[in-house]
Amino acid sequence: MKPHCLVSLKLPEDLIAVIKGTAHSQACSPAEVIRTALAAAFLNRLAQDAPGRTDLAAVAAAFAAARGWLDLQTRLRASGFVLRLLQGNLVLHEWPSDRALMPVEALGQSLPQLCLRFRAAFPGAIPFRPRTSEARPHGAARPHGL
Repeated sequence: MKPHCLVSLKLPEDLIAVIKGTAHSQACSPAEVIRTALAAAFLNRLAQDAPGRTDLAAVAAAFAAARGWLDLQTRLRASGFVLRLLQGNLVLHEWPSDRALMPVEALGQSLPQLCLRFRAAFPGAIPFRPRTSEARPHGAARPHGL
């Protein structure tokens, strides 16, 4: 696990509100939202630093050999990584610290491409269903499938 440094930032209140809202919607901490955003913003720098980690070859091998999502996650965890879905983006994290490293696009992968390859959505992804605003009388049955 890489060491972390404490950083203090002065941010506008409206930006802090957006960060808090994003963290709440992703069920993670505001610090994790900021780390993920910074990692994405400085992706090229991370990619340059990462080759010193010989495990990135293992990550590429895991993607190449995996036959499904479970197989991929198992192979990645064996190398100290895991995939997480953040705001609709698939992100490589360290395991077990769960620290976000980089989007899978930096590794030449993509969520749609992997979904097609594995013939399944990413496990745990919740399909979007718009809420209906129709009021039902108390005790009325729910329509089938809702």
